[in-house]
Amino acid sequence: MVRRVWIAFIALVVTLIVGTAGLMVTEHLSLARAIYLTVQTVTTVGFGDIEPQTDAGHIFLIFMMLSGVGVMLYFAGLLMAFLIEGQLAGVYWRRKMNKKIQQVQDHVIVCGAGRVGRQVVYRLRKEGAQCVVIEQKEDLANELIEEGFLVINSDATHDETLIMASIEKAKGLISALPEDALNVFVTLTAKGLNPNIQVVARMDHPESEKKLLRAGADKVISPATLSGWRMAMSMLKPISVEYLETVIHDHNIEIEMVELKIDEGSCLIGETLLTSGIKQQTGAMVLAILRGDQVISNPSAGDQLSQGDLLIVLGLRDQLHRLEKLAANLSNCKT
Repeated sequence: MVRRVWIAFIALVVTLIVGTAGLMVTEHLSLARAIYLTVQTVTTVGFGDIEPQTDAGHIFLIFMMLSGVGVMLYFAGLLMAFLIEGQLAGVYWRRKMNKKIQQVQDHVIVCGAGRVGRQVVYRLRKEGAQCVVIEQKEDLANELIEEGFLVINSDATHDETLIMASIEKAKGLISALPEDALNVFVTLTAKGLNPNIQVVARMDHPESEKKLLRAGADKVISPATLSGWRMAMSMLKPISVEYLETVIHDHNIEIEMVELKIDEGSCLIGETLLTSGIKQQTGAMVLAILRGDQVISNPSAGDQLSQGDLLIVLGLRDQLHRLEKLAANLSNCKT
């Protein structure tokens, strides 16, 4: 609609310019009088205080009446529809949203808000992560806007769309589009615009995994594989799966799994899991230690922690908060 209004406005301006120039040539009027008579004609006011004196002027004004009045009515109709339908307000809110998107940083871009993408953005919101959604279908985009998400109603495969989503400042991108080829294209485009961005891509067909990894995806997820595994485990180990579902989905239980990196200066450097006090002081449980390419699963109490280690920790929310303070608090370091 906005584009149509602009086209009609440009056509009206061109009509006024042509009409003014034509009257100046045929009737030898001054610029001001030519503009005045042109506006009179296209607006159908017709005061009659200026009359054409030549046949050429009469003929020219006939064409002006037939074409100019039509352009003027078309523009007025579009403008009224634009205002009545509330699209002016929509433009205002889109500009406001675009300003907010330009200001975000360290956010996650989610491409596609279908069945998979919508669950992704809901989970990101629950975890307190800032996200920007790119969805091409207008109805889906409007639904998420009403729910308070930052949404760009456009095609995620276009460079300008990802740039509009501030991809240069984003920490990650999740491509949840319904076709593997589109996810490959988005991954290639995202890595080209921001080589350091972490990309998680959806795949439907197993043969697409290698293509997505070659395109630069850091992780490839198959919703069908995960759903199949969960259904099978629900049949074979129903109690275990029910417990996991309770932990994950029950809002009254705040058990979470986090990644904690041991940075330079941390009190945990050089300590073993036993002497670090992680279990004793926080109650959190270290499930694994990632050290470069090495993964130490179910570490023992004697495993020593080093700078740069990434701890996979499970615990209640307040336990994890205490662990973060323990890892960063220099005043508690042993001397």
